[in-house]
Amino acid sequence: MGGFLPGLLGDLLRLMRTDAPLQWDLAVQLALTVASDGQAEPNVEPLQRMRIEELTRIAELQVGDVTGMPMTPSGRSVTVIATGPAEWARRSLESWRPLLEEFATAIRSPLTAEEVPEEPDESRAGLGALLEKWAAAMAPAMIALQVGSLIGHLACRTLGQYELPLPRLPSDEIAVVPANIAAFASDWSLNLDDVTLWLAARDLAAHAVLSRPHVHSRLQSLLVAHASSLRPDLGALEHSLGESPLGETGDLGELGRLLGDPAALAAPPDTPELRRVRAELAALTAAFAGYVEWVTDSVAARLIGARRPVREALRRRRVERSEGERAAETVFGLCLDQNTLDRGEAFVRGVVERGGDAELGKLWASEEHLPTPAEIDAPGLWIARVNLPETGG
Repeated sequence: MGGFLPGLLGDLLRLMRTDAPLQWDLAVQLALTVASDGQAEPNVEPLQRMRIEELTRIAELQVGDVTGMPMTPSGRSVTVIATGPAEWARRSLESWRPLLEEFATAIRSPLTAEEVPEEPDESRAGLGALLEKWAAAMAPAMIALQVGSLIGHLACRTLGQYELPLPRLPSDEIAVVPANIAAFASDWSLNLDDVTLWLAARDLAAHAVLSRPHVHSRLQSLLVAHASSLRPDLGALEHSLGESPLGETGDLGELGRLLGDPAALAAPPDTPELRRVRAELAALTAAFAGYVEWVTDSVAARLIGARRPVREALRRRRVERSEGERAAETVFGLCLDQNTLDRGEAFVRGVVERGGDAELGKLWASEEHLPTPAEIDAPGLWIARVNLPETGG
């Protein structure tokens, strides 16, 4: 490898220094490039947009009836934004920006320049010593590449706004990608209107839950707490750089791929605090997924009738998650697989069987009503706790 790679890294180290938690423009540009495959994005056909809006209005009435919650922070009807993958990626990044910057700050904080020696440790090999300095200086670019890559790939496949249930800025808008929905319906030989209604109900239910301020705040705090455990994995990165042809070719695209690999970020060995955060995040994700699926099933029973084909196709799709979706689990600590959904559905079913829909309606009433990890697997415990009589002060 000689001196080429250390020299290249040293030059980039000087260029990439920034006080920002992540290189925002880099994240956006990479996401747009991945989502569009470098091509101009065509406009959505007006008739296609109007049909999605019409079906969403139908689903919105039913979701409101089932949940008893407003669909939006303002209480007004949802505005549907039908767009292409690149625009979906751009809008999603902007809506997630406060979370992502807090997320990046949590990763970077322990790696401030004051904690990283200005001069490399002579006891280490040259590349490893240089990577020590990179841990602080390059973290904003590494996180930007991670985020931009996974959001770009997600946009190419997403069927709605909440396949990655991250807290967004309060909004009455829901963005969808009609081309992805049509491709999914075609691949599984499903009726397009049935699929659109199903996905509209799912997104509306998710929007109603995540628009609750206490749910938004709790989920964001857990995601940031998980992020604070992540660190650039210098050993894995040093190995990848050593194995790649970068040292001979100087291919910056290869460098971007290596830095954007989710394996470049790693959590330390389990600690009691990290286990607690992961357990609470998994419980909240399961409760959210199970509730949204219950609402969607209830609405689909009214509007579609024979809903099993759509449900089965979506189940298969979860089992066969894309690389981008799996990367989201690594980076954000979210588990979005079928096991999580099964766990959440079992909780919701247990609540409904014991107390009916009215009991389930208490789930999102306040932060105190959010289920604990133990309660997700024992819904009777949750019912007992939320129905405890209030004690006077």
